[in-house]
Amino acid sequence: MTLGGDGPWAVSVMWIVTALTSVFVLLRIYTRFHVVESYGLDDHVYNFAFVLLLCYTIMTTIAAQYGFGQNMFDIQEVEDLVKAILFEAIGQTFAVVGMAVAKWSLGLFLLRLVTQTWHKFVIWITMGSLLAASISVCFVFWLQCSPPAYLYDRRIPGGYCYINTTPVSFTLCILCVIADFFFAIFPWVFLWKLQMNQREKIIIAASMSLGLIAGACGIKRTIEVPNLSSTNYTKDTVGLIVWSAAEIAITMICIGVPVVRPLYKGFIDKLTSRATRSTSGYKKQSGPRYGLKTFGGSTMPGASRWQAETTDGEESDDKAKKAEERTRQLKMGVNGPFTHTKAVGGRTMPANRSDEEILGQEYRENMADDVEDGSGRGSNIQVVETWTVDRSSPVGSRGRY
Repeated sequence: MTLGGDGPWAVSVMWIVTALTSVFVLLRIYTRFHVVESYGLDDHVYNFAFVLLLCYTIMTTIAAQYGFGQNMFDIQEVEDLVKAILFEAIGQTFAVVGMAVAKWSLGLFLLRLVTQTWHKFVIWITMGSLLAASISVCFVFWLQCSPPAYLYDRRIPGGYCYINTTPVSFTLCILCVIADFFFAIFPWVFLWKLQMNQREKIIIAASMSLGLIAGACGIKRTIEVPNLSSTNYTKDTVGLIVWSAAEIAITMICIGVPVVRPLYKGFIDKLTSRATRSTSGYKKQSGPRYGLKTFGGSTMPGASRWQAETTDGEESDDKAKKAEERTRQLKMGVNGPFTHTKAVGGRTMPANRSDEEILGQEYRENMADDVEDGSGRGSNIQVVETWTVDRSSPVGSRGRY
């Protein structure tokens, strides 16, 4: 049977949010293994939550092949209707567990950051409540009918559903919404007391605030819960299915953003450093290039690479130019017999290897702190120039000591 009714758009939306979540899963795995080289329990739980989301989407897609998203009276084959309800029910089970596991991953991530006992206690209470409610809903959902197969196959004679699952489902949905808002707001409370960079705190707290969107999806899903008792089950439960997938996906994305920050921060730092070198570095000249000179001294170390490039036909002209340059230097008292220059503490460095470039962000922050408290920092390069006077020579008849 082909997709029909609301099935195509529902399946499309679910695969889009699943694909978007998979990007953060892959980035998180790469960041944990290759960037920070640290892999914890919350990472395993995070990956497990994605597996549940993927299974949820697959089951819903299979259900749509048999009639999910269509009116029950439009499904011609009874066997197709049975399979549509069965695979939708299996998918809902993955969704119920997946919502709790996703929020567990978020809670375990926050437990890495909190330091106070009551913070940890509140997080564990939230996680435990969600897990208990999820397990309860799964049991009630599958055992509401006798025999259990009567849930999806109403052809079984003598079958009867004697448990109303709506109150239990409402309880789980409300707990999920509370957890979404709690995990979105709570980081703003404790992050400011941690010894972290201010920018780091804002990024983590802001990404966690995406949980407000997950909470909004949870509210919309809660509104759809009464449709579980609808007589047009395959059609009326489309909203519940889609909003459940959206809530799980957004929860996982808001966890993924702060975890993968070391990866995109390193990428941005590389782009920034390249831009800095291109704007602050010396541009390559098309004509002859000469090494930098110290004041009253010789060429700085490493300047040989900047020497003028010549050809065989220009050697004679170069000799004349060098002689002329030598005469000019002697007249200026530069690089002559009476001048000596030395650099103390200097070192040969590649282009644009400033202290900021070498030491990075931490150095710039320390420099800013030093400027604020007035301590400042001086250069580690000291140029000392010594003049000597030869009374017998007309050059440099007056000296400076």
